[in-house]
Amino acid sequence: MKKLFIIIFILSACGGGEISEETVEVPTTVKATTTSTTTSTLITTTTSTSTSTVADSTTTTVADSTTTSTTTTTVVSVDYPQLIISEISSSIPEYDRDDWNHWIDENGDCQNTRHEVLIEETLETVTYTNDSYCLVSTGKWYGSYTGQYYYNASELDIDHFIPLKNAHQSGGYNWSSAKKEEFANYRLDPNNLIAVNLSANRSKGARGPDEWKPSNTEYWCEYAYDWIRIKDFWNLTATQAEWDALVSMIETCPPGFAYADAEEEPIVELPTTTTTTSSTTTTSTSTTTTVASSQPDNPGDTKNCGDFENYSEAKAWFDTYYEYYGDVANLDGDNDGEPCESLPGGP
Repeated sequence: MKKLFIIIFILSACGGGEISEETVEVPTTVKATTTSTTTSTLITTTTSTSTSTVADSTTTTVADSTTTSTTTTTVVSVDYPQLIISEISSSIPEYDRDDWNHWIDENGDCQNTRHEVLIEETLETVTYTNDSYCLVSTGKWYGSYTGQYYYNASELDIDHFIPLKNAHQSGGYNWSSAKKEEFANYRLDPNNLIAVNLSANRSKGARGPDEWKPSNTEYWCEYAYDWIRIKDFWNLTATQAEWDALVSMIETCPPGFAYADAEEEPIVELPTTTTTTSSTTTTSTSTTTTVASSQPDNPGDTKNCGDFENYSEAKAWFDTYYEYYGDVANLDGDNDGEPCESLPGGP
């Protein structure tokens, strides 16, 4: 029996055939216990601003790639003032040229502002229409707008460099009457009022540099600098379109030409008047008579377009006084040299 049990045990251990319980006696039951071991892996995360990831065989590194975006703002240094940008408001009072009293005789010497400027800007000694020395007849002037020289005062207008209407819209509407008059006749800055070809001036009218530029492109740089300086001095604003046009004109400046180079020396005292007069000669069959030019009295702002029957009548009155006093009655609203164009017979 003992031998038989050993043989059965050996066969069972070797994976032999199934043995029924009736045949096999198992004195002891053995319970097999399985131990399960769980291994935890610690992942160390390293954040790096580097865009490269380095891995080795023993340490797992998770790289966080961080992209830094840097915005560089380039500030262009300019040597001219920055005007305040302000669009024209519809709520400001309507422009009235009569509010800006101009062509006054400030020092009582019978030469109004127009003729004072002609005297100041001439490149040669001026002559006068008569021996009262009130009205300039000839001289030599350089017209910056056209780049040409002129020799007769009748060919020239005295231009408000910043048109009065533009000054009104840029903040001048809020000025006192005295300040408006000062601006309209201001001569301490030689560029505030300049002698220019009358056709060029009437082409310009009240328009800013965004709507009109001198035909003389070599003058654009100085024109823009003078415009900025005068507006800055009088604390006037500019529209965005106006400012953009000024900046584009400054880009035409010659190398090395700076803002300060455009400013002329301020006028300290008036030039001394000369005693040269011009005259007209009337010749008859028997005698020669010298007749001095006759200056009409300043009529002032005494006429309106409604006072004339037609355009021809208004034009005759306008031409009588314009050479001496400019558009003293403000009949030429658009500064084109044609007064009261809405009257019958107008252009």
